[in-house]
Amino acid sequence: MTPLKLAACAAWVLLVPGVVAAKEAATLGVQEWNKPDGSRGFTLSADQVKAGKVVFKIRNVSTDEVHELLLVRTDLAPDAFPMEAGGTRVSEKKLKGLKELGDLKPGQSHTVTVSLRPGRYVLLCNEPGHFKAGMFTTLTVT
Repeated sequence: MTPLKLAACAAWVLLVPGVVAAKEAATLGVQEWNKPDGSRGFTLSADQVKAGKVVFKIRNVSTDEVHELLLVRTDLAPDAFPMEAGGTRVSEKKLKGLKELGDLKPGQSHTVTVSLRPGRYVLLCNEPGHFKAGMFTTLTVT
């Protein structure tokens, strides 16, 4: 191999790891909360992230309730979600592709990484009554 070809190969080998490393995971902060008036919800650090690996940094900031974080890619409006009999929980079996990102006791934190495709996602808590109390939000993945 000529010195010029050898140098070109070496340059290519050095560039490839840089290209792979350039695509870092997006980070999304998620706070789970409830208020004395009975309202519940999520606060996101952003309402849009790029497709690919997303690091969810989840914290339950409530002082007295366990919350969970479920994630589903869907075009359904949350008020159109299928509910279990009794209406206190979403029927998880009827939502395709539902991902469980964890249950947290008050004050606990958790980090999880998920690969997301472009689309509209709904984040929700499905503890009894929490979804109906407003514990859901949307996330756009571009």
